[in-house]
Amino acid sequence: MPAPSRRGAVVATTLALVVAATALFVAVRRPTAFAGRLGPRDAPVPEAAPSDAVRAEATPEPPGPRLAAPARPIRIQNSTLFGWALLDRLSGQMTGSPNSGRVSNTVESMIKPWIAADHLRRLADDGRRPSSGALNELYKMIVDSNDPAAEKYFQIGGGDAVTRRLLTVCGLDRLRIKATLWSQTEMTPQDAARYGHCLADGRAAGPKWTAWILDAMTKVRGGVEDQISGSVQGGRWGIIDGLPRELAAEVSIKNGWTSYVDGWHVNCLAVHPEWSLVVMLRMGTLRAAAEACEDVAEVLVVNG
Repeated sequence: MPAPSRRGAVVATTLALVVAATALFVAVRRPTAFAGRLGPRDAPVPEAAPSDAVRAEATPEPPGPRLAAPARPIRIQNSTLFGWALLDRLSGQMTGSPNSGRVSNTVESMIKPWIAADHLRRLADDGRRPSSGALNELYKMIVDSNDPAAEKYFQIGGGDAVTRRLLTVCGLDRLRIKATLWSQTEMTPQDAARYGHCLADGRAAGPKWTAWILDAMTKVRGGVEDQISGSVQGGRWGIIDGLPRELAAEVSIKNGWTSYVDGWHVNCLAVHPEWSLVVMLRMGTLRAAAEACEDVAEVLVVNG
């Protein structure tokens, strides 16, 4: 029988020598500095260089894009109101425009995920489940910005009680409620960023429905020109257009927009696992406001 690799066995001509050799060498690994002539099967194997897979594992991945406060203040031309806020959801740090804790805008359709979340959370708290028809209406409220559905579930939830619960559940500081008009509730950018965090951390919809709300917010559809009716209004524009693909893939959004005599009141909300970003504007056209939200996002992106 051939000797195992790296082991030696001494063959002797007498039984005594065999016994002695066995006692001395059996199960003893030959040292690499052995002075005798080594055959090919006995030669020590050189240490292999690390494979590409090992090298890749040992080398840390370069950091991807992220959001951070800009070195210089952000300015938007031709706006009668402009503010933005970025909440780091991991550290709780809030940054933004100097007026982000003071200036406020009407929320418009940005509040619709809350109306849906509040309804679903309260049902779950009562041990009930929404019908498939109700879920379809809530879904369209978010993805198509369906106004009739928003009004329906606002009334089901008790009208102004829905917006009062938004204040208490999400811990907002400066929420101003306009009686009977959910769209004219006013928020500061900082409160709106906290609202986005509340949607994502489970307080708004509860543990059962939070993932559903966030997923619906990734499905928002329609461009600036897709103002078809009060039931189908578009809404996939703004912040998401200013983000690199890696970040956009993880973002849930909901914008709000309505034309008033002083211009379009526009809010752009984007929620990421690590941050919540809001831009609030009043501008002459919806397209200009959408592009301004996109510009703010682009300025905040840091690569590496």
